Amino acid sequence: MRRIFKTLAVAVALSAGLAAQAYAQPRATESTTPQVPRCTRNLGSISIQNGDSAGWSYYRLQPPAGLLRVVIQQSGCFTVVERGAGLDAAMRERDLASGGQLQRGSNVGAGQIRAADYVLLADVIAQDNNASGGAVGAALGGVIGGRLGGVIGGVGVRSQTAQTTLALTNVRTTESFATEGNATNRNFTWGGVGFLGGGGAGLGGYTDTEIGRVVTVAFIDAYTQMVNQLGVLDTSTTAAAAAPQRAYRTTQATPLRSRANGGQVLRNLPAGATVYPSGEREGMWWRVTDENDNEGWVNNDFLQPAQ
Repeated sequence: MRRIFKTLAVAVALSAGLAAQAYAQPRATESTTPQVPRCTRNLGSISIQNGDSAGWSYYRLQPPAGLLRVVIQQSGCFTVVERGAGLDAAMRERDLASGGQLQRGSNVGAGQIRAADYVLLADVIAQDNNASGGAVGAALGGVIGGRLGGVIGGVGVRSQTAQTTLALTNVRTTESFATEGNATNRNFTWGGVGFLGGGGAGLGGYTDTEIGRVVTVAFIDAYTQMVNQLGVLDTSTTAAAAAPQRAYRTTQATPLRSRANGGQVLRNLPAGATVYPSGEREGMWWRVTDENDNEGWVNNDFLQPAQ
């Protein structure tokens, strides 16, 4: 009887050890811990939106916008502008201001909300969550035999993968490109959420579940590719500076002149004519091009932004 109990104790210990080996997280090393990319300069403001497929919901993960906010803020590549619940709350404060309910000197009003230079659409396009019996567990189960041997033989080693996409759109030009991120828990090790630099608090399933961590790494992979692609482009200027000048309309009939502060009249522009500023200015005079490619100078007093 004593020998039987001893055998059972050894079997249970082996079973527990195999289960721990199969499911426990290995400690991270510097070479294998996923790293958020970092930019040497800010490329502009960005609004983060969740994708339409909602692939994250299958594993009971929250929409990824909150996760991407942490990643982007740590990268220093963009300034995040709020377009979700935070904006709704801010607009309620603005309603109070417009109704005269806020204290004097609150300085809340029109024209203060920062425009988004980019819109980022985040999605989980595919992910897998499989388990298969480990060879060691199966062999040991065969040696022990019986019901307990069957339990030990069924111990599996999880192989979880995730695929994500990030689509970045320039608000002004509507130019867009997408990157795909991939991750599997056999490609890296970690020791908790250190790769988020302590910013993982409140991210729920993305930091305290296995598949959530795999999806997180897939998003970091896609974001790293996206930043690298932006690095290939000319990032010496911000999106606002690189975009073409916006169009303006004349508020009344006004002459298009050959030089600032006077000069020959090249054409009389009717009210409502569309012109495109070149960016060159002299006082109140702007150098513009009209829709017929005539180039000249117009007094800014007679221009307003085209909607």
